[in-house]
Amino acid sequence: MKPKILITGPPRCGKSTLISELLDYFFNKNYTIHGFLTPEVREEGKRIGFDIKDIYSEERGKLARIGNFDTYHKLGKYSVFVGELEEMISKLETIEFKEIDLLVIDEIGKMELYSKKFKNFIRNIFSSDVSILATIGLKLKHPIKDFILNLPNVSIFSLNRQNFQVTYQKIVSKIL
Repeated sequence: MKPKILITGPPRCGKSTLISELLDYFFNKNYTIHGFLTPEVREEGKRIGFDIKDIYSEERGKLARIGNFDTYHKLGKYSVFVGELEEMISKLETIEFKEIDLLVIDEIGKMELYSKKFKNFIRNIFSSDVSILATIGLKLKHPIKDFILNLPNVSIFSLNRQNFQVTYQKIVSKIL
């Protein structure tokens, strides 16, 4: 079974930065990579939300924005756009996993888990034979996290600012 790697840690510890550096490394090794990132969206230096960005096509959609938008799901000050996330998941579901080297999910978090389609997708990919690199909330309490952590061949790395390089090297070794 191919490796399933989870990166966790407190907010702003570098999880997304680590994913970006690992993507650069594996793209330079000519890996075929699919999945998505959830980059912050900023205006005038302030975070106003998150996008969802397809790694392969670089298409973007809204994941969440500060404010009262016409969405069913809210998390704190954010309105969550589950429909745009589910469009991205629908595209990922068409991929033949045997034709890719790595599937990246940044992140498995509270916003994403509002989507039943996302939860089913996570269950399916973690049960399949595809290499996965994903981030997951440190304090996330959800049945999907319990499901993932009870699977064989799942490794979890707790990231902090002091172990960034060591974690990077360990993940590269696991995936290669």
